[in-house]
Amino acid sequence: MRKLFSVLIMIGCASGAVAQPQLVIKGTVKGDLKGHNKVYVLGDGIKKDSVEIKNGRFTISMPWVKDAPPSIRAEYETTLKPIPPAFAIVADRPGTIYFDVTDLTQGLRSGKIRGNRSVIAFQDFEKGREQVRVEVSAIINERFPDKNQRDSARNVAFQELIQQRLIAYIGSFVEANADAYIGTFILGRYQSVLSAQELERLYNKLGPLQKRSPTGAEVEARLIGFKRAVPGFEVVDFTLNTPEEQPVTFSSLRGKYVLIDFWSSWCGPCKASFPYMKELYQKYRSDKFEILGISIDENKTAWLKELEKQQLPWPQVLDTKNVSVNSFAVTAVPTGYLISPEGKIIMKQVGFGEEGDGEIEKKLKELFGL
Repeated sequence: MRKLFSVLIMIGCASGAVAQPQLVIKGTVKGDLKGHNKVYVLGDGIKKDSVEIKNGRFTISMPWVKDAPPSIRAEYETTLKPIPPAFAIVADRPGTIYFDVTDLTQGLRSGKIRGNRSVIAFQDFEKGREQVRVEVSAIINERFPDKNQRDSARNVAFQELIQQRLIAYIGSFVEANADAYIGTFILGRYQSVLSAQELERLYNKLGPLQKRSPTGAEVEARLIGFKRAVPGFEVVDFTLNTPEEQPVTFSSLRGKYVLIDFWSSWCGPCKASFPYMKELYQKYRSDKFEILGISIDENKTAWLKELEKQQLPWPQVLDTKNVSVNSFAVTAVPTGYLISPEGKIIMKQVGFGEEGDGEIEKKLKELFGL
């Protein structure tokens, strides 16, 4: 009976729920924190939390979820910078990560990291990225010695050079880590700033396992979107829901010119364009023209709140199926697509001006003679 009882216990343990793998962060911090002794945990889909630094040490424990890296930020950092950058813990597996921070004025990201190669590699990437920014700043300061940071010509030159240097840096890092999780993570993180050609080139460098990862699949979807989002391509039919959870199928708009407006509740330029778009809608609305607003918001509540505030008169749906990426390769909002009555893309326009001189606005005038 004792043997049977022991066997039953073993079976019960084996059949019980498997504990979720944990990510543990253990840190040591030197120096006077002046009472600012908290470390915050944050991130998309992650419950905000905090722990205290006691006797120069802190420990954070949380479930490990791949492809959803948490970030950490020290309260002490917020006393030095208005919005200090958080440090992402890009761990490719559960386990314990060690931070040894000797100068908290440089942030938690400056600490020596042990325990996970992926997290260390991300720290190296961030250091290199910051170095690129420092080098570009030095070049621009030399090129514009008498201009301050608000000078438009200086800012344009800075943005052009930083984009050029960063894209090259990102490409080199991804190629060097093409078979590792961190390489795919960086490619996914910066996919929206890469050209279709560069994104495809780097995606093709990834190893088979990385291509099959969720991030790899996301990049592949954007590449498909790039190929679909060209003039003359027939829009792949999709169905998204209204605020009232009523489905709207894009093919139901066939026979009309449709202006698809991709926007979000957090996009200032999107909201700034709405008064002008209301005028445009009033001017062209008919059985031959419609606007379809597609929000890329991940927070449905924020979307509904903004809709109540804006009172937009055209149909609105929420992009819960990643249509903006896998069919239109949207990299910024607001972005508009003008679609023909046959369901084919006529043109794309990023942003809407108040002067009515955008390419889509010109095309509508041409089509409707107004």
